[in-house]
Order: sequence, then C-alpha cells, then structure tokens
Amino acid sequence: MNIMDYEISAEPGFLRAKLFNRETVDETREFLRTVTSENRMHRRSCILLDVRASRPIFHVEQHGLFEHCRKLFAGPSCRIALVGDTKELCMSHDYIALLAQQQGLNVRSFRVEAEALRWLQDRRQQDRRQQDRRQVQNDRRQWERRAGADSRLSA
Repeated sequence: MNIMDYEISAEPGFLRAKLFNRETVDETREFLRTVTSENRMHRRSCILLDVRASRPIFHVEQHGLFEHCRKLFAGPSCRIALVGDTKELCMSHDYIALLAQQQGLNVRSFRVEAEALRWLQDRRQQDRRQQDRRQVQNDRRQWERRAGADSRLSA
C-alpha cells in the first residue's frame, strides 16, 4: 500500500506543489487545503501542481473540489499549471482545466513540467511588461502635467 505524500516549496515567482501516491478524493482535499495554507504564507500568484503516481480524478464537481480550488486562487491574476506523469492523469488534468476555465479560473494542463514553467514565467513577464507600460504612461502624464504647468507659469 502506497502512502500519499507531498512536497511544497516557494520558488522565485511561483509555488511548487508535488503530490505523490494520491488515491482518494479525501487525500486530494487534504493536499489542496495544505497548498492553500502554504500559499497564504508565500502569496504566490502562480502555482505548479505536479501530480505523480496518483489516480486520475474525473468527478471534480461531484466531490466539491472546485470549492477548494477557489480558495487556492489569490485573485483573477492567479494561474495554476497542472502536470501529470501518466496519460490518464494528463487526461484528467485536461478535463479539470476545461471545467476551471469555464468557471473563469486560469488553469492549464501540461504534460511536461518545463512547458508549465515556461507558461507561468511567460505570463509573469507579460504582467511585468504591462506594469512597465503603465509606469511609462504614468510618467508621460506627469511630464505632460508639468509641461502644461510650466507653460502657464511662463505665459
């Protein structure tokens, strides 16, 4: 009999949560509660859920697992990447991601961890670019206000 185990670590820019030997829905709930608790401490908006040697879950809504997922999301900018080590787990993750997206959650399924990390990092870089653009716009507005004030003073 395999015993469920997990490892959770705060990485630069994301929370990594690895799950091993999960057999039951109750074990899934326990894992999601723990990941949620850890993410409250580390406040990461990107989460990598890497599931290994575990049974696939297809009845997500029936077991109320989306309620736990909603708690895991820190907000609309939160992204969760699901990775599985078997074809069945990947199919399950594809289904979970589809259901989550239909509910407005930003979840994607990947077969390879490197692809998941690239998606998480690309999204962070995109967010940074948007922040940079906002900063440039704010700087431009401040400059225009100053230029307008200076022209009124010299007139």
